[in-house]
Amino acid sequence: MGDRGFGSAPMALLAVLLLPVVASAQTPSSMLSVESPAPHRYRVTLPAGCRQEEGPGTIDAVCSAEFDADKSAEASAAASLVFEVGVEAVSADADKAAPALAAGFGEETFKGELPEAVCGEADRARVKIENVKQVLEEGRVAYTADVLCSEVKFLGLGERRAAVKYLVTPGVRYRLLARAPQGEYDQHKALIEAFFASFRVLPAG
Repeated sequence: MGDRGFGSAPMALLAVLLLPVVASAQTPSSMLSVESPAPHRYRVTLPAGCRQEEGPGTIDAVCSAEFDADKSAEASAAASLVFEVGVEAVSADADKAAPALAAGFGEETFKGELPEAVCGEADRARVKIENVKQVLEEGRVAYTADVLCSEVKFLGLGERRAAVKYLVTPGVRYRLLARAPQGEYDQHKALIEAFFASFRVLPAG
């Protein structure tokens, strides 16, 4: 998994909604809508049949190829389709406008975090980062990138591909990650896009 140094809010399943997905040989029967509790509330959808792992400020879903709950319970997080959301409180960013947020957490800082957070790699040369984008939205900054993790032969890991999105908001940073083995990524692309599109920051109250 990636770096877990994100915040302290425990995750909780507060709602489960059944949403239709495109039929194919290996897709989940439904998606689960998950809400995190205060103080950093957000909602995101994750595939059914995946193992969910919750920690301080994080929620991960580890999915077997068949989206079978029993197989997902035993699936390796390093070698499977994985979805992850993390949150980090940054008090120094409170009340900052988007340009100031971008100045404090710029594109180079974003890229510098990705090798370890996405691939577990200390050697940046072993990680390929592409399609980096920065968008200043109303009151926040969004960073996105595609990441290719190199093969790790001694662990038996092939190349892995990931999509990453960071949202830098006043006082809080959110990280979204979807990663899969390179050869399986394209078949899960619709699920990955739905995961990112579903993310919503909720009112704190």
